[in-house]
Amino acid sequence: MDKPKARDQVIREILSKAALPTGTEPCALLGVRGYRRDTMGVRGQNDVGIYDDAIFFVAPGVFIAANANTDPSRLGWNSAIGKPFAMLCPGTWYFVRGAHKGRKPALRQADEDQSDDVKIPANGHFKVWRAQSADEIRRNVAKVEEGYFAINIHRGGDATTSSWGCQTLPPAEFDEFMLTVWEVTKKWNQDRIPYHLINGPIA
Repeated sequence: MDKPKARDQVIREILSKAALPTGTEPCALLGVRGYRRDTMGVRGQNDVGIYDDAIFFVAPGVFIAANANTDPSRLGWNSAIGKPFAMLCPGTWYFVRGAHKGRKPALRQADEDQSDDVKIPANGHFKVWRAQSADEIRRNVAKVEEGYFAINIHRGGDATTSSWGCQTLPPAEFDEFMLTVWEVTKKWNQDRIPYHLINGPIA
């Protein structure tokens, strides 16, 4: 699959409307759920379990795009936790560099201790939908839960997007993208990394 074709200027304009990046935090991520809404899966709706979304990273002199998954691999009941799978709500959420299940590089939702260290709003808590179906989300009746969910940005799989709610990238694109994010955010001494998630598609 070709990488997302959205232009640097378009992505930066979307981020600027969310007041990102800033002078003191010049690096930012944009996630677009349903980036390929009308060209993959069921036309006209966001699909889960496929890499039909996109994530972009911007910094001074840097722009990189990757196909991505911003959904759980499936909706419905997660018997392991006794509630539906989590889907990250649109909004701005802050990540820190770290490991996913012991594997680096990745970006992690900060726990409360980390969020205090790098001054992440709301103790680093995210908001997620707990939905049995996509229809619940479309009708705005899905339960919203706020807290720490270990939602990370990490490598997905070839046969599956490998997500209970994490944001995942295809293996073939992950290393280049994530290593760039790590290298550039370290260069700018930026320990918290804003991720602005929107619903697509975009022009």
